[in-house]
Parts: sequence; C-alpha cells; structure tokens
Amino acid sequence: MKINMFNNIFIFSLAALLLQGCGNSPAEPALQSELASMANAEACGYGNRPDKPANLTRFALGYTGDVCVTLEPEEAGVILMGGSTDVDAVFAEKVRPYIQGGNVLVLRTEGGAGYNDYLLHLTQAASVETLIVDSRDKANSEYVAWALRSAEFIWFAGGDQSEYIRFWQNTRLQQELHYAYQQGAIIGGTSAGNAILGEVVYNPDGVGSAVSSEVAKDFCDANIKFSGDFLQAPLLKGTLTDTHFKQRDRMGRLMTLLAHHAAADLTGIGVSEKTALWVQRNGWVEVLGQHEVYILRVDAETHYEQTECGQPVMINDLLRYRLQPGDRYQLGSHHTDVEPLRISLDGSQSIIYQPSNPY
Repeated sequence: MKINMFNNIFIFSLAALLLQGCGNSPAEPALQSELASMANAEACGYGNRPDKPANLTRFALGYTGDVCVTLEPEEAGVILMGGSTDVDAVFAEKVRPYIQGGNVLVLRTEGGAGYNDYLLHLTQAASVETLIVDSRDKANSEYVAWALRSAEFIWFAGGDQSEYIRFWQNTRLQQELHYAYQQGAIIGGTSAGNAILGEVVYNPDGVGSAVSSEVAKDFCDANIKFSGDFLQAPLLKGTLTDTHFKQRDRMGRLMTLLAHHAAADLTGIGVSEKTALWVQRNGWVEVLGQHEVYILRVDAETHYEQTECGQPVMINDLLRYRLQPGDRYQLGSHHTDVEPLRISLDGSQSIIYQPSNPY
C-alpha cells in the first residue's frame, strides 16, 4: 500500500496546475519542485525511476516521479471498453476520483502518445506515461516493472491482442501487473486491450479475426485460438471478453468461442463500440457510453447440439442479457433485473441466428 502524502484537495490542485502550465510559465519549476519534495519515489517504497533502456520508446506528460496515493482495492475496478471512440465518463467518473491525482500508465506495442493529453485532462493525474513495449526484453526490463508498480491506473490501448500476449505473457510486465492489481490499481483496456482481460483470451495469434458467419460454419475454424489468463483478476474469473460487438456482428463468434469451453461454463462479455463496462471488485457491473453490453451464459436449458470440427455449429437456448446504461448485473451470482432473451445459433442455415436479430 502506498503512503498517502497529499490530501485530496491538494492533489487535485497540483494536477490542475500541471494541466494549465506551459514550458514558459514561471510557476511550473516551483510546482515541480514542490511535487518532487512531497511525492518522491523513495517515500513510496519503489526506489528511484530506473534508467530507461535506449530502445524503449516513452512518451510522458506531467510530473515524472511517483505521486504516492493510498488506494482502497475493494473500491477499485476493471474497465472493459468496446473500441472506436473512447468513453470520457468512465475516466472522469470512475478513474479520476479514485486515483486522486496519481500516476497513469498506458501500454501498447505500437502507436504514439495519443492518450497522454486526453487522459491527463480527464483523470487530472499528476502524470500520464505511454510505453511502447514491443519485445519480451522490454517487457522484462526494470524500467517497465517500475512504471507498473508505481501506477494507480494502467490502460491497455487498442492494437493486436496477439502481440500483447506474445510479448507480455509470462514476463515481468505481467508479474507487476498482478502486483498493481493487488495493490488496488484500476486496470482497463479498449478493443485488443479489453480482449486480454478475461480469464480466457481469444487470441488469433496472427491468423486473422474470426467472423461470426464463418466460424458458425466450422466449429474448428482456423481463426479460433485461445490463450490463458493474463490479468488473473478474481472478478473476471470464468469470463471471455469480446469487443466492437454489435457493430461487427460478433454474437455468433462469441457463442462459438464459449462452446469451445463448454465444460468451463464461461460467461461471455461483448462490449459494443463507444461503450464501457465498469466491473467493480465485488462483481457488480455498470454500463457507460452510447450503446450496449451483452452478457452470454448457459443454464440447464442450454444445449450445445453440434460442436465437431468440420461441422456447422449448433447451439440452442443460450441466455443473452442486453445491458444498457442504468442496468446492473452481478457477474458472480448473475443477479440482475434485466430479462434475458434465449438465442440459438445454426451455422447450416443462411440466417444463422434465432431470433434473426439476436441483439
């Protein structure tokens, strides 16, 4: 647990000044000095920031040290975002008050600093740092490990989940991610960054993105591959997540992916674009944004009728919950006031869904 060296009001004041400051402002050096004297890395227990490897690309805004914030893990959560336009409200309403002006870390394998200004403004963090971690050597570096340990909010950008798993699974990056989660950091991701957060990860591993109309025709379609748990968060145990859900018609895909794990009785979570699912540590979820989140699960009436390689997929009476802003759902007990719809999949038919519109 970090040492709380600021009260909340002072943290937000400092963060606001950092946001308003510019390189020519005479007040900024004094502010940086004040932060350095009150929020040094030694006091947090993580030591000084290590030297950055020469080949590690870094983009950073704000204070470069570690602001110490006391976190309450039971109040933290995980953000599952569906891709396309990000949902401002989840950062402003969930992340900002929780991290109290702490440090934000963005991880990706390619791209640039696109999240830095955006997240610095919405979260009023002391700093936002983006790291391009595109090799296992970099993922095992002390610099990346330190950045994860000292972050109050860790965000996985969109990209390719196959690269994320290939470069990050079973490295220090993953190890320190688990540490940060246990300490109470908020973890989240959009698109591919969302796809790596469930217990079972859909990982095409460079083959290609599975399409509902195609995988429904062959249970063992070449684009269906999986990886093991990356985040290892108890609140997402027994889940498999998907993204761009309604917009790219991924209902049949998620149904088929669940059928590959019939014995595990997984819960599917499909998040639509411009939408985020806030998952609290107690398992309750909240939808924010413009569209819906879909929860898929089995019960005693569900039947995986045909799940053989080379054959069309046939699934009967899967439960589908359509969650909108204001709706609530508990992932552990499946308690909700939302009425489910029973949906079926038949890959031998031209219209693969029953009802024809499963959304």
